[in-house]
Amino acid sequence: MAVEEKNKAVLSRGRTLIMVLSLVLFLPPLAVIFQASSSDIDFCGTWCPRMFFAVRQGAGLGEIAGGIMRSYLGVALVAGVLVSTFFFGRYWCSHFCPIGGAGELGSKLTPAKMKLDYSSIPAAPVRYGYLLVYCAAPLLGLGSLCCSYCNFAAVPSLFGAAFVSADLDYFLRFYGIINLVLFLLLAVLARGGRAYCNFLCPIGALDALSARFGQGIGRRVRVTAERCTACGSCREVCPTWAISLESTAKVDQLSCFPCRKCEKVCPEGAIRYGKAK
Repeated sequence: MAVEEKNKAVLSRGRTLIMVLSLVLFLPPLAVIFQASSSDIDFCGTWCPRMFFAVRQGAGLGEIAGGIMRSYLGVALVAGVLVSTFFFGRYWCSHFCPIGGAGELGSKLTPAKMKLDYSSIPAAPVRYGYLLVYCAAPLLGLGSLCCSYCNFAAVPSLFGAAFVSADLDYFLRFYGIINLVLFLLLAVLARGGRAYCNFLCPIGALDALSARFGQGIGRRVRVTAERCTACGSCREVCPTWAISLESTAKVDQLSCFPCRKCEKVCPEGAIRYGKAK
């Protein structure tokens, strides 16, 4: 119990600090992780976590294997994320992903009256519809969404635009403008800052499936039905609108991040993070 409470203090109360540190480690001008591990300066190239599972039309096994080898650090990152999510929940998305963290931190600075509420849109159909298009388009020869429309490219470019001319030039192109608008509308101006994560992130979509498959084994945010009064306090603070209200609050593990904001505000202590009883 003492160890669990200590973990709660570090990962829950220190969540904002962890997100800020993640920006320092992954994004320009420092990008410590990339500079220490490879010649990359961002998530493109060796660290790309998206391109290796979007197979192009006519690609042979050798070409697919070559793509995986070229992005081996990105493959390792995604594999580590999926395994950790299976057992502990979506901590990468909630705490450590600098792309999602940039949006959420930006949203904290946006006045409440300017924020857009996307909670009426069912996230799962949009998310997996986009994932289907993302994977099917290159396979059918219709083009790729891997690089042109990618927040893992857009957000680092946004942070690096003041230091690198190529990053500034990125936003003078059509797809750069589209990515900037999407980041503003679905992250910075979104209530909770996580609409892009919930709708258009292929890694988030795969991560959510890992969370769902492991919900009976690993630790998750859970509701003790006997204590819940369905007051709605938890739903109001959830950044991914993962909580619905019926006779009690219900947590959708396809959307839930273990940010544990709901646990903090529950007046009845009905929400906990742990294994299924």
